[in-house]
Amino acid sequence: MPELPEVETVVRRLAEVLPGKKIKRVRVLRDKSFQGKPKGLVDVAIAEVSRRAKMIHIHLDTDTDLLVHLKMTGQLVFVGQDTKVGGGHPTGDWIGDLPSKHTRVVIDFVDGSTLFFNDMRVFGWIRELDQESIEKEFDRYGPDANTDQVTPEYLEKSMGHRSVAIKQAIMNNALLSGVGNIYASEALFYAGIHPQRQAKSLTKQEWNKLTKTIKQVIEEGIEAGGTTFDGKYVDADGLAGGYQEKLMVYGRDGEACQNCGATIEKIKLGGRGTFFCPQCQI
Repeated sequence: MPELPEVETVVRRLAEVLPGKKIKRVRVLRDKSFQGKPKGLVDVAIAEVSRRAKMIHIHLDTDTDLLVHLKMTGQLVFVGQDTKVGGGHPTGDWIGDLPSKHTRVVIDFVDGSTLFFNDMRVFGWIRELDQESIEKEFDRYGPDANTDQVTPEYLEKSMGHRSVAIKQAIMNNALLSGVGNIYASEALFYAGIHPQRQAKSLTKQEWNKLTKTIKQVIEEGIEAGGTTFDGKYVDADGLAGGYQEKLMVYGRDGEACQNCGATIEKIKLGGRGTFFCPQCQI
């Protein structure tokens, strides 16, 4: 599933090519994937592209905007005359011809370029919403993990009374937006905190350290263009990321910890695979 760094990477790439583009038509190939009035978007121009939590906000020069959620397998891929950029969940749609069998929505622009929304499992969506509806959607989420709103005091106040495992607490989007499974495992490793620890057991020093490492791994993920595990697509220029080369514990069960040499372990926590070093994390 694309996490905050992957979504931020898509936003930054699209922000370089979409502003100023005027929509020629919107083709909805699967009704479930688009909520809105496609015909009303004809001749509407894109003003800006931004992100909130894991949602992509496409600002339009009208009284409605588009929100996009990639969910588990979504992608946004822009194809111009000499450009192919975007990202999301890595599949053959990155390198194959588009539209593909996974293409759900196609936005054609007046200049001949195209934005494809692909979604293999059809959990993602594009919604046309007015500003009030967008704000209501945003209000469902806690502050973005890489913003100044997230302080040790905020994390302790929102999570420090909870008996839930700390990994599940920092992945609760109602409390903190954007920390998915990969980056939660990595942040806890760097903080030296066992993922099964109850949130209420953390000390002030540990909240300070965890706040720092959450922001660290998120920013490093963004700088690397996100994480791309499938080796068939890591060379897909303009689409893939490289953070997988920096992972210390995630996906490395059975391997030696690069810090202490102990064997990295994997457990299930909240239904998700969770990776940690039993010696470095207490």
